[in-house]
Order: sequence, then structure tokens, then C-alpha cells
Amino acid sequence: MNTHEHRALFLDRDGVIIEDVGYPHRLEDLRFKEELIPYLKWAAGQGFKLISVSNQAGIARGLFSMEQYQVFQKEVEKGLRDRGVVLDGVYFCPCHPQGTVPPYNTDSVNRKPKPGLFLEAQRVFNLDLSRSFMLGDKFSDRIELPGLRCLILRSRYTEHAPEGTFKDIDAIFEEISHEIHGNNKLPD
Repeated sequence: MNTHEHRALFLDRDGVIIEDVGYPHRLEDLRFKEELIPYLKWAAGQGFKLISVSNQAGIARGLFSMEQYQVFQKEVEKGLRDRGVVLDGVYFCPCHPQGTVPPYNTDSVNRKPKPGLFLEAQRVFNLDLSRSFMLGDKFSDRIELPGLRCLILRSRYTEHAPEGTFKDIDAIFEEISHEIHGNNKLPD
């Protein structure tokens, strides 16, 4: 068994990896946040596990099916691979307490900001959460886990309360680099 604890870069999918067009699930709506790609390559080179963690309430709300989610997610992963980025893990929660589609019309310990999916990833990848980061674009991406540093990108969801948010992806990765290196040793 590997006893070395890894650090992780947890990434919300919609709004961080791809553009959030409101419950993205149609292939024609898939647009990558291209400015993130060099930073993901940099983070992988720094030894971070790259792990996508997202709430997919559109399934519980009946806006798209589990199968549609899976087809779309495969295209997200393929698009990242085509850009030279491989996700180490993909976790999602299809549940929402106001959903209309059983069995997903419930709350769940896996629904962010609850920590269920993060604790599962910690177990699977032997992660040190105190050396890991979560990148999100909503306040629900502030995960209820002591030690996990949650960095929130300013977005349409946070524009009216920007305190504690980062203006852009560059600022987030400057912060990460400063934390792990004590300087701003970022990709060119």
C-alpha cells in the first residue's frame, strides 16, 4: 500500500473547467475555459492529483438524464485529454432535495458543500486534504472540511458578495503557487 499522501486540486466542472451555461449537458454547449489548461498542466507537474467534483442537480430536476450526463462528461474528459490534461478522478452528485426524479430527489452527504465525495477521493487517492485545494465558482464550493483550502473564482454567482473570491484564474493560481513555493513560480 502506498503510504505517501498526495495533494489534490479539486475542480468544480461547470464554471471552472467549462463555461457554465446553466445545467450544461448538450454537446453543442460544451466550451472549455481555455485559460485554465496551462495551469492544470502546471499543477499536474507539481504532483497534484486533478479531480473534478461537481453537483449535477439537473439530473434530480429532470433537466437531463444520467445517460446524457455520462455522454457529456466523456466529451469533457476527451476534450481535456486532447488539450494534454488527464483527470485522475471524476466525482459527481446527482441529488437535490427539491428534485423531482427519484431516487435523486433527496439531500446527500455527497452534495457540495458537504464533504462526502472529497472523503471518498481522499480514501481512493490517499490524499492529504490539508495540502489540497478546491477551485469553485459558487459559495457552495466552500467545502465543509477543516484544512481543505477552498478558492472561489468570482462569477455571476458571487458578484454581489465578492469578498473572499478571486478576480480570475490567474489570481487563484498565483495564490496556490505562493502557498506551495512561497513565490509565484507559475507557467510562462
